[in-house]
Amino acid sequence: MAARPCLITGASGNIGEAIALRLIADGRPVALTHSPRGAPSPSISGNEQVRWYPLEVRDDAAVQALVGSIESDFGAVPDLVYCAGITGDAAIPRITNELWESVIGTNLSGAFYTVRALATKLMVAGDGRIVFIGSVSASKGNPGQMSYAASKGALEAMAREVAVEMGRFGVTCNVVSPGLIEGRMVGGVPDKTIERYVRSSPLRQIGKPVDVANLVSLLMSAEGRYITGQTIQIDGGLTAM
Repeated sequence: MAARPCLITGASGNIGEAIALRLIADGRPVALTHSPRGAPSPSISGNEQVRWYPLEVRDDAAVQALVGSIESDFGAVPDLVYCAGITGDAAIPRITNELWESVIGTNLSGAFYTVRALATKLMVAGDGRIVFIGSVSASKGNPGQMSYAASKGALEAMAREVAVEMGRFGVTCNVVSPGLIEGRMVGGVPDKTIERYVRSSPLRQIGKPVDVANLVSLLMSAEGRYITGQTIQIDGGLTAM
């Protein structure tokens, strides 16, 4: 039986790209999305098993159309790794309505739109996998990340709801919650902040995108069939302190 395809939103980011490469290595056909304002990752070439799609995740109609296109292109409903996300850091008094709505729309509403578009199809197909990429910011307060932390905390609650509602159809849903991971999203983080993070982390090091990808691979596999409704921290032990 052919492997079920997997939809990975935000696949042009560092973590999304690493997840895509790992699932491709696992033999998964993948449908990868990038922002309409961006471009596909140059390290992942397209073929009949790897297809790129522009997607504005805040556009419910566009999400529904994408799911239909993937079913047509791959011949099956896809599993989901929701990796699309933005930060939008600002002190609380400086968070505009537009900034708040942009972060919540991308990180949370987009995940909801995608799950809603896939839910019935995955329940009918059975044995589905959904993984949300969260953040330790949902568990540990971090100045300037009100909107980001709120979106990621709500994502954890949503994952539990999905797990409960869809579990009887064999569909699992979990959150992988990274700490500080090398890549473009931390490019603007001051060196002193990174050094403080490293000193306060039990493993005394920053994570790599492949660390996240390896965990996602497990959750998306047959070996992950009995793990659902969980938030799994991948943060070098930061949240253990």
